[in-house]
Amino acid sequence: MKKKIPAIMFSVALMAQALTGCGGAADETTPAPTDTAPAKAESAQEEKSAPESAGSSAGDVSLTVLCGYAGEDPHGKYVYQYADAYMEEHPNVKIEVQAISTNDIYTKLSAMATTPDDLPEVFFTSADAVATLHDLGLTQDLSGLLPDELKAEFANGVIDSCMLGDEISYFPIALQPQAIIYRKDRFDEAGLSIPKTWDEFAECAKALTKDTDGDGQNDEWGFGMVGSNNSSGQSRFMSYLWANGIDCVKEDGGQWVSDLTADNETLKTAFARWTDMNAEGIVPIGITEVDYPTAANYFAMGYTNMFMTGSNALGVAYSNNPDLKGKLGSFKLPGDYPGTMLGTEGYAVSSYADDGEKAAAVDFLRFFVENDKDMGFWQSSGKIPATTEGQKAEYITGDDYAGYLAQIADGCRPTVAFAGVSGLKSALGDAYASVFSGEQSNDAAIQKLESVVSELMEDYN
Repeated sequence: MKKKIPAIMFSVALMAQALTGCGGAADETTPAPTDTAPAKAESAQEEKSAPESAGSSAGDVSLTVLCGYAGEDPHGKYVYQYADAYMEEHPNVKIEVQAISTNDIYTKLSAMATTPDDLPEVFFTSADAVATLHDLGLTQDLSGLLPDELKAEFANGVIDSCMLGDEISYFPIALQPQAIIYRKDRFDEAGLSIPKTWDEFAECAKALTKDTDGDGQNDEWGFGMVGSNNSSGQSRFMSYLWANGIDCVKEDGGQWVSDLTADNETLKTAFARWTDMNAEGIVPIGITEVDYPTAANYFAMGYTNMFMTGSNALGVAYSNNPDLKGKLGSFKLPGDYPGTMLGTEGYAVSSYADDGEKAAAVDFLRFFVENDKDMGFWQSSGKIPATTEGQKAEYITGDDYAGYLAQIADGCRPTVAFAGVSGLKSALGDAYASVFSGEQSNDAAIQKLESVVSELMEDYN
């Protein structure tokens, strides 16, 4: 008989609706208070006097920033604050911040590609989407716009993660590598050690899945899987496959190829382990409806004990449940292979901007990462700063960030340069979702996956 979700969890699901985000790194935060963005947006459009500034080569400059951060709470307010502070110092530059869900940014920018005069001068992007925007010709190469001393401010591997070929395709603001956050207190109570393999991970999840009130239904689960078929679920599944040594897409002799084939025994084993975690009941019920906001709140409220995520979920956890302070840790993804990119996110500069706008855009973004010594944007969001100095901040020195910093130190995967990555992720999501829903067996899902991915490779070769 199908288990019903405990009544209290319906309130968590409702809470999650208020935390709606978008797919991938961008959709994993909360909307900003409605009294913050409009007021700041108006101030960003106020008329300024026009003396020369370091932010432009000559005269007045207007910048529109299409921003996935600005509509998120609690850190979105800092985008407006930094823009206002910059304009005070550079009165010839006017910055209009336009908040938009990161779920919508790429669709909007793709549509604008046919009318480039309407493109914003600056727009949010991330490692799992920039290849598509670059392929559309929308991103400016920043190689000649970033002075050497600015490049030197970024932590090891950060600039490399923004490279597509020989181009620096966007300006890094924060890092979002994947890791596992977990309940240290519950691990200790159960006598568990940090899992080094995915089989050990599944065993830990089984040990941490419980019926705590004795009603015959589990109300606490070992693993807070994001099982929704959207970018958040798809990106996590791809990281899991990478950590198992499966190259979802790679370049070989000038051609794009993939390990996602029906005769790949490693893929078969990894795929079955993922779907078995649902079949064995060690992830929350109704897994296809568990998106990032829901999963983040399940973890914050203590219904799950491990969660594969970027560090921003720590901000959600502490915001919703301050009692978790001191009870959380993080560890690298299990497996012998790096399962994550650095997850660098930040802003691209439009290739259609004029020289003065490009110079002002880079100057503002430099101000963004340099001006706030308290690291308000990063600390409130739980994100890891892209700069070496920022990574010395006290808030990321505890056990809760240890797994993320260890992954950064040990090295991450290079940024996916495949322009068809969104289609690849969609194919991965369709594969696991079809098994979760009972529509296909593991073998049938993999066979379908191979067919779709094969066609995708042909389209981009």
